[in-house]
Amino acid sequence: MLVTTLPCPSWLLDHWCARPLYLNVSVEEMEGDCTSSHDKHCSRYRNLNISDFHQDHFIHNFTKRETVACDSWEYDKSVYRSTVLSEWNLVCDREWLVSMSKSIFLAGYFISSTVFSFLADKYGRRLLITVCNIIAVVSASICIFSTSFLMFAICRFFIAVGVTATDNTAFVLIMEIISPKHRSNYGIGTYFGWSIGYLIVPFFAWLLRDWLYIHIMISLPSVFLLSSWWLLPESPRWLISQGRHEEALEVLSKAAKANRVDLAEADKKLKDLVLKLEKEHETEPSSANVLQLLRPGMWQKTVIVLYLWSIIAFVYYGISYNTNELAGDPFLNFLAYGLIEVPAYIMLLFVMQAKGRRNPLAISLAASGIGCLLIYPIPEDPWWASTAVSLFGKFCISCSFCIVYVCTAEIFPTTVRNVGLGAASACARISSIIAPFVRELGKATHPVIPQIIFGVLAATGGGLALLLPEMTNRSVPDTLEEAAQLSRKNSSKNKKDAKLALKNLNKNQERI
Repeated sequence: MLVTTLPCPSWLLDHWCARPLYLNVSVEEMEGDCTSSHDKHCSRYRNLNISDFHQDHFIHNFTKRETVACDSWEYDKSVYRSTVLSEWNLVCDREWLVSMSKSIFLAGYFISSTVFSFLADKYGRRLLITVCNIIAVVSASICIFSTSFLMFAICRFFIAVGVTATDNTAFVLIMEIISPKHRSNYGIGTYFGWSIGYLIVPFFAWLLRDWLYIHIMISLPSVFLLSSWWLLPESPRWLISQGRHEEALEVLSKAAKANRVDLAEADKKLKDLVLKLEKEHETEPSSANVLQLLRPGMWQKTVIVLYLWSIIAFVYYGISYNTNELAGDPFLNFLAYGLIEVPAYIMLLFVMQAKGRRNPLAISLAASGIGCLLIYPIPEDPWWASTAVSLFGKFCISCSFCIVYVCTAEIFPTTVRNVGLGAASACARISSIIAPFVRELGKATHPVIPQIIFGVLAATGGGLALLLPEMTNRSVPDTLEEAAQLSRKNSSKNKKDAKLALKNLNKNQERI
């Protein structure tokens, strides 16, 4: 499930200069008559007094008045009782802090992807999931007592660190224990959890209408996840890659016992695979690092994967952050943006089984690019037309994000799988940090510029996706040599033997 604080800390909120305590005037009078017509949200007339509102003075008194910047504000509470924006006055000359808050949150994603991915490959999936979930729970708890915007932003940073590392490592664990036949289904299944959270958030926002209570409600799943850490097994593939063969067999034996499956016949084949991996590991570096992803036969795939993650995240978050500026009810818009992902993932359950990963990835990227380019020419009236095109773009880019996640876990080998996924995720976070400021670029230049950027990048990504190897019904590589051989037409006999052993392993995993 989506376990985080709101990635967008506030919606657009009407505001005006606060009424001086010595003036007994209505909101309408303050907003309409004693604030500057040039910018009624951020400035007011100097030296206001009650006589300015008498019938014989009225608005003529304000025509030659000097204006000053507001030092405090009042907010429209007809929709929200409290938002992050109103809590710390993130308006006018402090409005840029809204985008900064989003970028700080996404910077936590980046740090987590670069640091904890190495730790997961070194110390194991289970330990990292538990530790990082603790980080998320503690940070979310401290965030409740935030007394300043700085404290709030720092807490969000560490929430992002914990959530991202937990998510990435858990996804790798799932992909390592599932057989090729069901790998895409389980990979897509993890995204349904995200969609469920996406759909629940607007319900809580509509019901509670206070950012603090919303934050508490959507942070609770982390607590439930932490309480079930003892049920989580370690990845048998990771244990084998670390030479911990007996522990790997113990994990599989427990799974077999729970599912009433006899692994006696597979024991010899598992040991043969262990010997095979040991022999190949002797010629490979013992510690995981990102440089291993740039070895001959690997660097081309690595560069393409990193680029795809960058542009997909850039477009995904760019479109998602646009929700605030769409016409219509903000709760319904947010709900629609979450709801559109559900049919996308349902469709992928069938498409990825029938058509694989590579072609659907290329097509979905190209289609999302077209959707982005079509948003600007669509007239504002009727309002639903631009919303529909935006939702089409979100549908396609959601498909792309799901597919590239599965592809990445399948292309990189077990020895550096978490490092590879972490490097890809880090590139995505750099793009997502920049994405909130694309809106500012559109304001400074032309509103069509962000859409052109999104569209062109998505289209180029669609072309590059065709260069990746197709991994449908193929075992994930365990060594760098196997990963490097993925795109080659001719394989060595040793590779075939390794694939056969992995196939036998996956058959037994499927039975489990």
